[in-house]
Amino acid sequence: MGSALAPPMYNFGAAYIGTKSFLHGTIDTDGTLSARMNYAWNAKNVTKIQAHITSVPGHSMLQLEQDYQGSDYSINYKTINPSPVENTGIYILSYIQSVTQKLALGVETVYQKPTPDSEECFKSLVAKYSGKNYIATLQWQEIGTIQASYFQKINEKVEFGTELQILVGKERRDALCTVGGKFDFRTSTLRGQVDTSGRVCVVIEQKITPALSFLITGDIEHMKNASRFGVGIQLEA
Repeated sequence: MGSALAPPMYNFGAAYIGTKSFLHGTIDTDGTLSARMNYAWNAKNVTKIQAHITSVPGHSMLQLEQDYQGSDYSINYKTINPSPVENTGIYILSYIQSVTQKLALGVETVYQKPTPDSEECFKSLVAKYSGKNYIATLQWQEIGTIQASYFQKINEKVEFGTELQILVGKERRDALCTVGGKFDFRTSTLRGQVDTSGRVCVVIEQKITPALSFLITGDIEHMKNASRFGVGIQLEA
């Protein structure tokens, strides 16, 4: 991927999909490594690990996650950059309960310690309503953030979604709305999104063979007068 302001950058990725495990990793020309692993212990228990290693100080990340799916509920525990030695990290626990076949309600608690001497804890509430061809969600966070999303499947080849984020804190008020769509053609797929900050993103995937795809991506930020583009080859074994 390259831009008018930055030198071209390339990345290499590989993936493995097994019956119980999933592995995916990428590395770019700057030496930045991103990796993701999922392992299903059984039909209800899944362990997920994500890692991002870079030479930029403070930008490396490790995320550990455990997900449990019950008959009508789900429990998720997640920790980001945990450090028992320094006594820092972010810890997230969430619980979602199905009230009816279409409506689910949940609660999430976030506890974070950016430094050994400081700590924060806040809660959020979430609601999810699933229709035949659509899903609507609403989330309220104690810190003053409201997030709403709506996904609609028009038909087998067309999907649309929108998301609204509103920040109503004491020191700052802001909002961001994003609209995106996916269009499947006979041998290609077009994905695109635009938001109220002036950012436009497009990804075109052209199937050359069932296992080989050619990708073209574009990202334009009008407010920052910045643009990026990229091409790629995706091989599925």
